[in-house]
Amino acid sequence: MLWVALAACMGVGPLVLYAFTAVSPLVIGDLGLTPTQYGAVSAIAFASAAGTALLLGRRTSRVEAGTLMVAISLGAALGILLLAVATSYVVVVAAAVVAGAAQALSNPATNRMVAGLAPDRRGALIGWKQSGVQMSQFAAGLLTPSLAVLAGWRVAVACCLLVAVIGVLSARRVRRATVVRPPDPEQGTDAVSVPMLTAYIFFMGFGLQATNAYTPLFAHQRLGFGVRTAGLTAAMIGVVGLSSRIWWGRRSDRQELAPSTFTVLALGSAAGVALVLSAVWAGAWAVWVGAGVFGAAALASNSVTMSALVRSVPPARLGAATALLVTGLYLGFATGPLVFGLVLGHALSFELAWLLPLAAFAVAAVLGCLTGQSRPQLKGTPC
Repeated sequence: MLWVALAACMGVGPLVLYAFTAVSPLVIGDLGLTPTQYGAVSAIAFASAAGTALLLGRRTSRVEAGTLMVAISLGAALGILLLAVATSYVVVVAAAVVAGAAQALSNPATNRMVAGLAPDRRGALIGWKQSGVQMSQFAAGLLTPSLAVLAGWRVAVACCLLVAVIGVLSARRVRRATVVRPPDPEQGTDAVSVPMLTAYIFFMGFGLQATNAYTPLFAHQRLGFGVRTAGLTAAMIGVVGLSSRIWWGRRSDRQELAPSTFTVLALGSAAGVALVLSAVWAGAWAVWVGAGVFGAAALASNSVTMSALVRSVPPARLGAATALLVTGLYLGFATGPLVFGLVLGHALSFELAWLLPLAAFAVAAVLGCLTGQSRPQLKGTPC
């Protein structure tokens, strides 16, 4: 049940945005949203998450982790309901703010739960819990477009409440049944620089969320995919990313990650975006291959950074370190879709807008080299 609770806690918050993205062609047409407004929804959600993480992340250590996980699912449920009944852009924004606030607390809560377990279980659990985000992305991309075509996008969004119910029930059982040993407050190796890791995850988050938000819309508007097929591009990213996060999590249990891992993931992410863009000239096959490559690399970066953080930072400082890291992550998530939407709205060119995530991943690759070199304790060869 712990595995279910962790995955549901991580996945229920972003499910609001993933459902919104997957049915975006219908929502945009129904509510009359502009490209800039559409991009701003993701930006607002993650700005809310960043602000909540910064203000409340340190204080979450005062609340029992299981209780916090229940509150996260309830908050996300409110966001889902608001989106399902939205008749104006203002209500969509309100849904994004509520969902972002709930999402912000998921990493501090679940990291605390994992930190109290035996070290040889942490990597696999971190990979699994981070993959909860991709489970939501996959489910939203696979199911909500078809449900939206059959019953309307509001019904499709409302069906996402099932995940919130699972999150509440599983977290309540974990709170009653799971015994988590008190972690050694001095445990940790300081093998990575948290500020450097935060800078890295900001640029990865910028490129990741811009690509997540606009790949289905790009497939629909630029490549001529139908609503269902365009939504499946998000499902492709999600299912490959899910597998990748679990694989990297288990790998971190067996051996230390090489310093070059951060750079390899950034370069792989850039390659995936380049393939998606090349579909304009190469054909539709490239967007599917690109989505798979992107999912394998970009979405694994979150699992890798969280594993490095939990392994390196003493539990006494883990709440504050996680709050700093996710603040950088959510700021990247907020600015990526917003800037992409601004460029798309003014230049009316997907080809130009795709240069933004490419540039962000290039900067992340450089920071990945510096992250690996900043602490000599990391095993392996730097960049």
